[in-house]
Amino acid sequence: MSITHKVSLRERVERYLTIFLVALLVYYGVQILLRTQPLTALQHIAHRGGPKYAPENTLAAFRNAVTQGVDWLEFDVQMTKDGVLVVIHDDTVDRTTNGTGAVRDLTLEQIRVLDAGQGEKIPTFEEVLKLAKTSGVKILPETKSAHLYTGLEEKMLQELEQENYLDQTVIQSFEADSLNKLHHLNPQAKLCALYGLWKFNVSAPAGDAQYVCPMGEMMLLNPWMIRQAHKEGRQVFIWYGALENPFTLSVARFFGADGLFVNDPMLLKQ
Repeated sequence: MSITHKVSLRERVERYLTIFLVALLVYYGVQILLRTQPLTALQHIAHRGGPKYAPENTLAAFRNAVTQGVDWLEFDVQMTKDGVLVVIHDDTVDRTTNGTGAVRDLTLEQIRVLDAGQGEKIPTFEEVLKLAKTSGVKILPETKSAHLYTGLEEKMLQELEQENYLDQTVIQSFEADSLNKLHHLNPQAKLCALYGLWKFNVSAPAGDAQYVCPMGEMMLLNPWMIRQAHKEGRQVFIWYGALENPFTLSVARFFGADGLFVNDPMLLKQ
């Protein structure tokens, strides 16, 4: 009886596994049949400047990305205690520099003495903006942790308008309030809504954003998101949390992604 029971259990497992695999094949078969074509030529986007080759969000990283022929520089913008926009990913300087403390509690002078890796300093938004303008590269600044910084959106728009670079910029954010505020301040500003873990619906983004950027791992589970955005006339950029490699980048493009965020811009050359 025990042998018969074990065989029966194995057969049930095999049956369920077969059903699962068939369902998976049908699901992705439909996704492939309904996939949409990209709206543009593939946009190469250096995520934080491409930290594989230089410390993230530093001028060295951005200069290197420019030499690698990227179309966009992507970076994070926060604000110092004395109201200066600086380019750094985390709310604190602890991970990326030899210092400690929250960005909003430090002045620009205090931040500028820190080492962001290989002797690099945390750059200001103005410095990165001017580098991009001189190089003729578009930018994707993110209003990072925007709820922490009163006036961040106004300052960013002001500096972009002063440099006459608003038309070469797409401002991105995970925060709906920040996107809505940007749209209210300047309806001409191009915006990108960012989506993270377990976010599968990119329809009707905040601020009527012209671009959406879902997490690549979520796109692999639901490629329909790209078609959904394209049907609304929005371009789709993809960022990967952990699975960035030539295969997953190719899958994103196959399903219609218009642009790809990469930590290693040379992957796109492959």
